[in-house]
Amino acid sequence: MTDRPQTGAEYLASLGDGRTVVLDGERVESVPAHPALAGTAATIASLYDAMHGPDADVLLATTPEGVRTHAFSAIPRSRADLRAQREAIRAWQRMTHGWLGRTPETLASHLTSMAAHASFYGAQADAVRGALVAHQRGVVHHVQALVNPPVDRDLPPDEVADVFLHIVREQSDGLVLRGAKAVVTGAATAQRILVSHFGGEVRDDGFAIACTVPVGAPGLRLYARTAPAHADQPLATRFAEHDALVVFDDVLVPWEDVLIRDADTMLGHNRGAVGWNARLAFQSATRLEAKLEWIAGLAVRATEIMGTTSIRGVQAALGEVIAFRHVVSGMRDAMIEQAAPVGDEGLEGGRAWGPGVEPALAFSAYAPDAYSRMRVTLETAVASGLAHLPVPADGLAAHPGLAPLLRGSAGADAGERLAVMGALWDAIGTGFGARHELYERSHWGQPERTHVGILGLARATGRVAEWQRGS
Repeated sequence: MTDRPQTGAEYLASLGDGRTVVLDGERVESVPAHPALAGTAATIASLYDAMHGPDADVLLATTPEGVRTHAFSAIPRSRADLRAQREAIRAWQRMTHGWLGRTPETLASHLTSMAAHASFYGAQADAVRGALVAHQRGVVHHVQALVNPPVDRDLPPDEVADVFLHIVREQSDGLVLRGAKAVVTGAATAQRILVSHFGGEVRDDGFAIACTVPVGAPGLRLYARTAPAHADQPLATRFAEHDALVVFDDVLVPWEDVLIRDADTMLGHNRGAVGWNARLAFQSATRLEAKLEWIAGLAVRATEIMGTTSIRGVQAALGEVIAFRHVVSGMRDAMIEQAAPVGDEGLEGGRAWGPGVEPALAFSAYAPDAYSRMRVTLETAVASGLAHLPVPADGLAAHPGLAPLLRGSAGADAGERLAVMGALWDAIGTGFGARHELYERSHWGQPERTHVGILGLARATGRVAEWQRGS
């Protein structure tokens, strides 16, 4: 492994690792060549190539160990580092318009937080440090597998051994895992899976496992279904991420890849002891910022094409969408301004800095409902314009008589109308768009959990007591 980011070609070649991907019930022979996966794989490859292009200085940072990596994959040592990480995330997210939820820097939120608090992981501390270094070298594309399949949710996780992921046996060379994880976004086009647990708290060490696993590991199988897309859907053809069921059939995980092995550590890890939640919110807010910028720009042009921009209600709807972008951006920047030193003392390069937890939790509570409201707002403001798509944008040549009937206002011809409205429809109205609303709504799990966490933090930090004294 080199001490530089992999190229797009190297990433695509790595997907030919013998992985077992079953899409729509059929085995995928080649991920980069499959019609439903090729667009996303090519998009991710372009992100890797950008780290070797003119934006390299924005995208990259050098670790104290001398590894040149994506800036977000380095442990931040100051607010200035967090600002640089914001710009590196932005650069990638504006290439994808925020539509890929699992770009290769995403899971650095977990790996950097864990390595900055390596002593918390006890006997697995060296494995935690090693996992980050292995990710930094090449910017290995991880996705996460946290959620148990939606079955027997009325039982503790460690009482559902016939379905949920657990340790079958412990060997001198590692742990053998059996069971399944659900809704593993983007697994088919990833290189490794960061396996952990989130949901009902485990009490049995046999179910409290966090590790990293190659997607091509023997015994690992991915099952997913596509969201049907037409060739003229500009988002679905480039950015579709399929949510997979990942099945572990006695998969051996070497000890150097085992990050958590006991229930107490897993509980503390999930309750914010190392701050991965805030780091993930920092990355997610920057991604959503890019997504909302793209949607807002397209929505404004859509109303210009319809000739409705002078209508006060339409103006108010567009302003609300733009305000959503501003709120997300502001909460992310508040995470920088409220950042503080965290983690282990004596860390090479200086102590880590973590984003502010209060604005991170506020973002995770606010964004899901706001995204759904944004979608309804645009459906109301653009209305029939989203349905006025009688032919694909590339089908006009075969029907020249339609062009005069499909022209738009504000100088738009039929081609632009179909392209703009088709893209906006793909964003909010197609199966791709509906899946993204579900993704944003489910990104932080149960809303009640987030809200309870906000209350708990306010009590623990003395906020509630302060407010009560002032009332």
